[in-house]
Amino acid sequence: MATQLGATNGVFGIPAQQTGIITDSVDWDYQSENKMIKNISGDRTGITFFDESCKISIGGSIPASSPFAGTISAVVTLITVPTDHLVGSISAGLTIIMSVKSGQSNEDYRKVSFEAEYSPTLTA
Repeated sequence: MATQLGATNGVFGIPAQQTGIITDSVDWDYQSENKMIKNISGDRTGITFFDESCKISIGGSIPASSPFAGTISAVVTLITVPTDHLVGSISAGLTIIMSVKSGQSNEDYRKVSFEAEYSPTLTA
């Protein structure tokens, strides 16, 4: 638990643990494809954004009980839903695990991280 002092503070820490991982890092990378429209001189006159997505990276330690058991291409439900920075919304769609990385080292807990991608247009 953090103690914050002062009149102005930011948001501190990770709000909730994910299932099967003692979370120590979370990243949300919002993306969209785009297409520029140019006139005959090659000057930009417009732009269209489409195919929104959010790439998600979560890492941490493996707990002794109920460890992370996700697999590549599996749909995952996250405990913490990211802030909605998409033009569409994060209320529908799927989050799919794209990669999983597991590691062990001497005198440290076993680690796991996974990359997932949220797409608002994919449905079950």
